[in-house]
Amino acid sequence: MTTELRKTGMDVVGDIAWGTHCCLFYETKADLLDTLVSYCKAGLEGREFCLWVVAAPVTQKDAERALRHVVPDIDRHVADGSIEIVAARDWYLQDGTFNLNRVIDGWNEKLARAMARGYAGVRVTGDTAWLETKDWKDFCDYEESLNEAIANQRLAVLCTYPIKACGAGEVMDVVRTHQFAIAKRRGDWDVIETAGHKQAKREVLERNRVEAALRRSEAYLAEAQRLSHTGSWAFNATETVYWSEENFRIWGFDPQQAPPRRETVVQRLHPEDRDRVLEEAQTAVRERRDYVVKFRIVLPDGAVRHIHGLGHPVFDANGELIEVVGTQVDVTERKRAEQERQKLHQLQADLARINRVSTMGELTASLAHEIKQPIAAAVTDANTCLRWLARADPDVAEGREAAGRVVKDVTRAADIISSIGVLFKKGAVPREPVDVNELIREMVGMLRSEAKRHFISIRAELDPDLPQVMAERVQLQQVLMNLMLNGIDAMKDTSGAHELTIASEADTSRLVISVRDTGVGLLPEHVDQIFNAFFTTKDHGIGMGLPISRSIVESHGGRLWGTANAERGATFQFSLPAAGASTFI
Repeated sequence: MTTELRKTGMDVVGDIAWGTHCCLFYETKADLLDTLVSYCKAGLEGREFCLWVVAAPVTQKDAERALRHVVPDIDRHVADGSIEIVAARDWYLQDGTFNLNRVIDGWNEKLARAMARGYAGVRVTGDTAWLETKDWKDFCDYEESLNEAIANQRLAVLCTYPIKACGAGEVMDVVRTHQFAIAKRRGDWDVIETAGHKQAKREVLERNRVEAALRRSEAYLAEAQRLSHTGSWAFNATETVYWSEENFRIWGFDPQQAPPRRETVVQRLHPEDRDRVLEEAQTAVRERRDYVVKFRIVLPDGAVRHIHGLGHPVFDANGELIEVVGTQVDVTERKRAEQERQKLHQLQADLARINRVSTMGELTASLAHEIKQPIAAAVTDANTCLRWLARADPDVAEGREAAGRVVKDVTRAADIISSIGVLFKKGAVPREPVDVNELIREMVGMLRSEAKRHFISIRAELDPDLPQVMAERVQLQQVLMNLMLNGIDAMKDTSGAHELTIASEADTSRLVISVRDTGVGLLPEHVDQIFNAFFTTKDHGIGMGLPISRSIVESHGGRLWGTANAERGATFQFSLPAAGASTFI
């Protein structure tokens, strides 16, 4: 797969690589046309075959007319087949039915034809305004499979979605199935990256950083070896002829003494390597060639060093062996670096697997907060276990108890991660009776240290007669955490008293949970906007926390809303039906 970058014609995106699969959320027809005209213009200028799949309200004539304004010779491009503009229902549907494999085969066929005609690759944009509810799941499956289908192809795909037709759940589906999304925020186009794409970028950057550091370290080490860490030596058939001072240091001998005898040196070879090293040297002499050998030596104090040796047999004019000369480099630190690199690569693989179930934006941050305590507790208990077992008289009982706590803490963290993944799965979610007061207490305990860090106090006002609710526990935990973290965030840069109050109350059929802060408050014009996808009043985040929370609450038959406080701050409340009550509102 080539890493060649292609111009997109979109300043906010810049250049992309082949295999890119991204999406655009648009509000107006004008926004859509302006963006796609620039996108296709850049493709034509880059000698790419362009395919524009249009859907109402944009027609093929609209697309041609818009292109003509910025590509004066568009008629020539259409005539010579450099660009095709087709209707979405003709491209995506056959007899009114969407078929995933047929569409992907269509892309591959277009690519094969374009490459045969000498194009650099294929640039595609397809609008989804035609999508009906019955086709949504199949189309999401298609979008997800497209990532793998074009990964190693000279294809770039930009899918466009009308934001007004997408609720929070649909937006999450779209963002999840693309490498990144483009949307307007506060009037300007912005790029929103998915958690998986962010993680992939972080892994690449970290890998590049580590590899660059290793290359730099190896260069420094090579220079150091040349100056002072490379020993040189010479043996004849019976004795040591020469040892450099550095060679004495490597092997742990006193440089003020005479060079050690060959037999003494052999004894310091690691027992597991000794026969192999001697056999390699003897074979090289018989075959009259140089040799390279890696081995270990054991110093008198038990320390093990890793050595990279090079030997060169020297013969006289009659073919008789005169001596063997060579160099030996202490590569112990390099060996350790290689082992650390292997550990790092394994860690990256493990993190990649974990991040397949992680979410994006504020949800990722919340997950980090959520699992912080059990992991920290596991580390503490693990260290305690080690101390008990490291005593002169190991206390196995205490060690076993500490290890049990480690298992409990790690299991708790694993359960949290597993449950959060449910947010991104379709289908029914197992539910059980949940004590919301207990859940609130857990969240207060978990976030109290975070609040104290910003000089914020947390107070719980709980109704002792609160009924249980039928719910997925970790989903409600996520809603509470998001609202509480939002409250903390709203207060951390303000003056005055900082207090976060979480209250619960109930009547015969419903319970209401409120989270009240004394922060910056909520502007009237934002009350209806804060639950829209990508809307945010923060300098960070992507504006998905509240839409996700509302989706969770509504999936439980409840309602989530926010209001400005009379004096300062804001209050967010959500209601849920009590266990056994009707879920209709």
